[in-house]
Amino acid sequence: MAVVLVINDDRDLLETYQDLIRQMGHVPVTEVAVHSGPETVRAAAAEALVVDLERPEESEFGLRVVEQVRADPELRALPIIVCTGAGESHLAPVRGRLDELGVPVLPKPFTLEEFETAIDDLLLGSSSGTE
Repeated sequence: MAVVLVINDDRDLLETYQDLIRQMGHVPVTEVAVHSGPETVRAAAAEALVVDLERPEESEFGLRVVEQVRADPELRALPIIVCTGAGESHLAPVRGRLDELGVPVLPKPFTLEEFETAIDDLLLGSSSGTE
């Protein structure tokens, strides 16, 4: 059982993530995407992070969060996955940087099975099952 922090700007989607993660036997912690970063991860005692790439005010919100977490020596090895409904035209400019940071992308929409596989792989240190 792991503590999985989910950062997203959609409250309804946060509830769905929370239910799915709980069904998987993990402890979900959700955070509305505002000024999330390393301090949010620490406060949640997160063992994994699921973050949305975009929010209305900031198209690369998730990338910024990932870069901040990876820059923090205490959190550098935290397993992270980016889930996004952004089309390839929005994803392409940041995909290379996410790859460099070792962060897989799970494109929306995804099935329950795809999400479960992605979280299991994330917690096992693998990125198979994601793009």
